[in-house]
Amino acid sequence: MAEIKNSFLKSKMNKDLDDRLIPNGEYRDAQNISVGKSEADDIGALETILGNSLAYNFLSSIAGLKVIGYFPIENSNQIIVFLTDGGTNNFIYSFIPGNAPTLLVTGAFLQFSLTLPITGVSVIEDLLFWTDYNNQPRKINISEARNGTYYVTESDISVAKYNPYQPIGLLTKVSKTTTTVATSPTTTTTLAIADTSGISLGMNVIEYGNADLQPQDYTYVESIISNTSVTLNRAVTNIANGDVIYFLATTMTGKDITYNFNNEAYTDNTWPGDPDYLESRFIRLSYRFEFDDGEYSLMAPFTPITFIPKQKGYFLGSGGGTITADDENNAYRSTIVEFMENGVQNIELLIPFPDTLNNVQPSFTGSYKIRSLDILYKESDATAVKVVDTIDYDDRDEFGAPWTATTNSNIYTYNYQSRKPFRTLPTSQTVRVYDKVPVKAFAQETAGNRIMYGNFLDKYSPPTVLNYTVGVSPKSTSLNYDSWAEFPTQSVKQNRNYQVGFILADKFGRQSSVILSNIKDFVTTKNGVTYGGSTVYSPYNPITETSPTIKDWFGDALRVIVNSEITAATNENTPDIPGLYANAKGNGFDVANINLPNVTANIYTFTPVTTTNIPELGDYLRGEYKDFVKVSIPPTVDGSGEYTVTCDGSINEEIYESTGNTGTQIKYAYTLNEKGWYSYKIVVKQQEQEYYNVYLPGILDGYPTHSGTSPYPVGEEGETAHIVLFNDNINKVPRDLLEVGPQQKQFRSSVQLYGRVENAFINSVTTNKQFYPGILTDTAITIATATDLNMDYDEIASKGNFYQLDTNPLIARLSTSQPIGVVTGDMAPFLAIYETEPVESLLDIYWETASVGLISDLNAAILTDFNGPVGFASYNWAQSESVASQATFLSNVQPIDKDGVQVDNTTLTNYTTTNSAIQPVNTTATTGGYSFKITSPFVYTNTSDANDNFTLTMNITDSSGISSGTLQLVGSLSNVIPVISNVTTGELPAINNDDATTGIVADYSGVNGSSDASNNTLQLQWSITGGNTAGYFSINANTGQLTQTSASANTYNLTIRLTDANNGTGAEFAEANQQVIVSSTVIGFPFLVGDRQNNITYACPSNGSRDTSCGNNTYYNRTTSSGTPSVNDIIASGPAQSATLLEGGFYTYNCTNGTGTGNDRLFFQVEYDSPNSGKVIDVTNCGAP
Repeated sequence: MAEIKNSFLKSKMNKDLDDRLIPNGEYRDAQNISVGKSEADDIGALETILGNSLAYNFLSSIAGLKVIGYFPIENSNQIIVFLTDGGTNNFIYSFIPGNAPTLLVTGAFLQFSLTLPITGVSVIEDLLFWTDYNNQPRKINISEARNGTYYVTESDISVAKYNPYQPIGLLTKVSKTTTTVATSPTTTTTLAIADTSGISLGMNVIEYGNADLQPQDYTYVESIISNTSVTLNRAVTNIANGDVIYFLATTMTGKDITYNFNNEAYTDNTWPGDPDYLESRFIRLSYRFEFDDGEYSLMAPFTPITFIPKQKGYFLGSGGGTITADDENNAYRSTIVEFMENGVQNIELLIPFPDTLNNVQPSFTGSYKIRSLDILYKESDATAVKVVDTIDYDDRDEFGAPWTATTNSNIYTYNYQSRKPFRTLPTSQTVRVYDKVPVKAFAQETAGNRIMYGNFLDKYSPPTVLNYTVGVSPKSTSLNYDSWAEFPTQSVKQNRNYQVGFILADKFGRQSSVILSNIKDFVTTKNGVTYGGSTVYSPYNPITETSPTIKDWFGDALRVIVNSEITAATNENTPDIPGLYANAKGNGFDVANINLPNVTANIYTFTPVTTTNIPELGDYLRGEYKDFVKVSIPPTVDGSGEYTVTCDGSINEEIYESTGNTGTQIKYAYTLNEKGWYSYKIVVKQQEQEYYNVYLPGILDGYPTHSGTSPYPVGEEGETAHIVLFNDNINKVPRDLLEVGPQQKQFRSSVQLYGRVENAFINSVTTNKQFYPGILTDTAITIATATDLNMDYDEIASKGNFYQLDTNPLIARLSTSQPIGVVTGDMAPFLAIYETEPVESLLDIYWETASVGLISDLNAAILTDFNGPVGFASYNWAQSESVASQATFLSNVQPIDKDGVQVDNTTLTNYTTTNSAIQPVNTTATTGGYSFKITSPFVYTNTSDANDNFTLTMNITDSSGISSGTLQLVGSLSNVIPVISNVTTGELPAINNDDATTGIVADYSGVNGSSDASNNTLQLQWSITGGNTAGYFSINANTGQLTQTSASANTYNLTIRLTDANNGTGAEFAEANQQVIVSSTVIGFPFLVGDRQNNITYACPSNGSRDTSCGNNTYYNRTTSSGTPSVNDIIASGPAQSATLLEGGFYTYNCTNGTGTGNDRLFFQVEYDSPNSGKVIDVTNCGAP
């Protein structure tokens, strides 16, 4: 017999080919088998193996739970399982066969999706990485996670780590309240305060609003008395009990710049730093975090250069300061300014952590799992970033306590004492300005110890432009603007162009490109400052400027006014736009009430003007020590309307308590979106870089006086000037030596010079004064020795015009754009200063600044301080389905400012809507507001509650050109009560029929209330809701046809209901009464009767019994309603009108009563007539037999 044998050497399952074509060594299908691979003769034979069995059912505990991903880790014999129900139940388990599964991570923050399975999973050592294209790539440490509570927030598990967006603070600022103040005299040098903690000698003393205690008054602390008062360097006025006094000082200190700086420490040689280390260095400082698994954060923004010149930059006269010689004379003699060295020696670094210091360490309770802190150092002329110190989380402070034990602060204070860095970061770290971890990725794989992502979204799209203006002005000295104290000698350089931009970042450091202003040509002036678009020119001060005086001038600063909120709206159609991290609820809530709001740690009490947008359970408020704190229990309200809100951390007092201003006090609650834009920083592009100050021994206006016949031209004053060049000035104003001859002695120079200080002869005194060049420059047209310029010592009479003329110095001849210096007759050497034209850098880059913050704070400040439109007054969104096409449903919506005052003369722009059938009626408004209409009718259906909700988005610009942020009007389609046809005062026309009627007795009609005639009968449903207890009537829910079935004679009042929207959410109904009168079809009174008998003997049997047919028939008495007929009654054979009348004869009745004998035998006689009349002519009984 033929035999077919097949071995399965290829171990290959083939489901593609026809069974007849499968080659030897392959097979069609198999289950629970293994192909033998031995060297014996059974190679290729099939062997049975054990199949799979259920080891653990994860899905039985929670309804709807599904496995969306898993990953086996073979070397540890465990399986990682990802589960979710598509809602708040999300889990990651570790399962080792034979053991109960171990919960690693759980929480709604995981945001797993049933539609996006987790397929990209990798393990490197003990680190589990995964991605799902719904969230950013994530990572956990499996060992740390085994108690199930180590990872509880997105920051804990994201591959991209928290970005420290704030720079190091260099300002100490404390506020104190005065207790007792002497009333006489009215001035005092002593301030009594509750305590002096945080106050040190030399701190500036300010009371905002008190004209006698402003920064320009240079009031400082001279002594501290018994922790209860301070003595000032000058007497101040207008101080009252309860006044809030601010004490400010930069943390940059040094013996040449700080009042009583560390005097004892220097004397005792206990200060450990190098006092000269920073003298010639211009450094910036920053920090970064190391997290629990060894990752490093991005570097925080660097501080501005920590530089305060010795003597605070002032030229001092003889006996002044530490340089006893006259500084101005020394400057032109040496051509350098000796004291222009860094006077900073000690810097107290105030480093902001993202939470209280006791809650950031790598522990189960730690919120950010920070292992250590690196203090970073960078010199201005170097690219390398170095590490000054590393502080581990378990290091101890000077008192032996862990620095992470602090519970009431998120600021770590590090005292930098001019120490050299000990380590240089690799270049890969210094150029890492943002994490390159994608915002989401489909695929993930490993190569060695590296994670690779594929099919990813690199970063989100930021707004294309922002609405802000830029200006230049003296530094502000108002509340919360403290750069005058933090960086007392730094200023924006004049005669420069600056381009100011914004960079947005998410919480994990992914940054946007630079965003510029959408304002191009618009220029406005506010408080004397001119503002324009992104680019601004900072001119030299004009000669006409008299304020501020030099004494009152703390330097210039760039000012940025952000006119509109930063928004980044997102929806399902724009997946690359993430929205904002913190989204304010509506227009906020106003706490400007008689009961002032109060913050005590994590409890906030306030009485809102209205209850709109107040915090609710699950909302967030701005935190005191971390960015946001969550409302952890439902807010309560007492009988007076005061609300109490409790959060899971301390609430920011400065933000949520009263500001003290008049008008509204708007505060905001937030909802959070982890993917959104979190922080901002301001960057500046300025390409005009290096320049020199040329310190000169005066400027000669015109030519000197010649001792003989003058070879000099006349009338050159104001056109030509001369300066002496020696020492370093020879390099600052160099000669052009590229194209010269061997005998050439006079050289040109291409250097452009701006006069800054000119020597002067005033009231017969040689001095100097400020020079105001405007935009005009002077040019060095010739440089040569005094001899070669015919100005030899022996040739000129006014030898005192030129410094050290006897040494035959180089002299530069200048072509001047305006008079500068002193003419020959009055000229004597005195300090004058030129500034060289700056070198134009080819680096087209933006430089980061220390101006950073949370977008939520910026937006809140914009809405609070903004003088343009910030929202709309209350409005009535009256868009019912009955509104006809082209009809206005929303009328006179008024733009309002931050104080709720109506803004007139406005323009509506950038209008968008979620439904194109809603359009504005007007786009300009004078004293009225804006109205909106529909361009096609709407119908309220069973999906309208979810789908017919509309958002109108727009900008409103006032008459001064100030544009609002993105403003929205929100509303929904409303339903109207349907209408039943032919109803009069609640009644439908009555229906009359009889009890024999069956079938349709009425056909109702109605409309749903929509103005759309083609859809006004859509989704209507009919029902009977009353009067139908016997069930004789029914109605077709769709057609409205009323049917009667076997109704007994009676009058029925039915309640007919017409419901719209298929009786869904928001449905309305109308009801009407339907009276149905059912008449009986029976004529006469029924009673039982015997058969007709022709003679009485049959009706009255002789044996005395009752006629046996008695009761066989039911006849109807048409005359009386009685079963006992009377003479002249008419009796019919049936109930109907057509029934025949009884034929003449004898009929027994009373068939069921009595004994049926004797007198109980009753009969009546019907007359014989033709046709039959049924008329009773006799009623009697049979009597005894």
